[in-house]
Amino acid sequence: ACVGGNEGVGRVTQIGQNVHNVQVGDWVVPQRAGEFGTWCTRTIVDAQSVSVVPEKWRSGLSPLDIACLKVNPCTAYRLLRDFADLKKGDYVIQNGANSGVGRAVIQLAHSWGIRTINVVRDRPELHELQRELTALGADIVVSDKQLTADSVKQQLRSLNNVRLGFNCVGGRTTLQLTKYISEGGTLVTYGGMSRQPVTMPTSLLLFKDIAARGFWMNRWYNSCSSLAMDAERQSMWKSILGLMRSGQFVTQPLSVSSIDEASEDDAQRIVRDAVSWTAGSKHAFVFA
Repeated sequence: ACVGGNEGVGRVTQIGQNVHNVQVGDWVVPQRAGEFGTWCTRTIVDAQSVSVVPEKWRSGLSPLDIACLKVNPCTAYRLLRDFADLKKGDYVIQNGANSGVGRAVIQLAHSWGIRTINVVRDRPELHELQRELTALGADIVVSDKQLTADSVKQQLRSLNNVRLGFNCVGGRTTLQLTKYISEGGTLVTYGGMSRQPVTMPTSLLLFKDIAARGFWMNRWYNSCSSLAMDAERQSMWKSILGLMRSGQFVTQPLSVSSIDEASEDDAQRIVRDAVSWTAGSKHAFVFA
């Protein structure tokens, strides 16, 4: 059996006599994905398998903010930083804009002066979601159905600085999105929620020189063995947490459950709901 949980934050209660990189009372997060399962009340881990979140970085933030730091906000950070030299006023276009990464892209881009075109799945409460994402800093929010409307086509085709496209869906929606990336731009795929392949017409390769790349946050963390990359990781965390403390970045909506207070049957139900393909929101488990 294994313990689940890829993200999380814990407080150090004891250390070994030869441990020097952490202290009792420190808040720590797993160094890399899969180092150990975080769905537990207590665990014993190698000191080198965790990273300390300095107190001055997390001051005023909740454990839930820190627990959700490593994957979605950092994926958004790397998408915006690593695939183009974006300037203020440039656009990026993304699908899955109401996902954890999508919301993080909107907020980070807004704080850096980068504009976002955001595509979401069509739904009855579309206007409410549009208002919600606009409040986070989104510039344009359209549904996947609206993406093919003549008025939206005209608006998006008038933009000549859509430098990047971010895809977490795949299928036809991604094909439609890619058509609005400007010449020489890049489509970056970091997920595939539709389980459909990513396709790109030959014309976009020949006449617009669109590049297609992939990104996986776990792979990026696994590359952080050098001092330079570790420094970049620290800089990324510090930057995101700084935006959280200043109110420019908020953690995605969460369904929070206290496992310790649940019966065994309720705990099993909570976990089943959390890992369901139709979960609908990110789940956070709190262990006392």
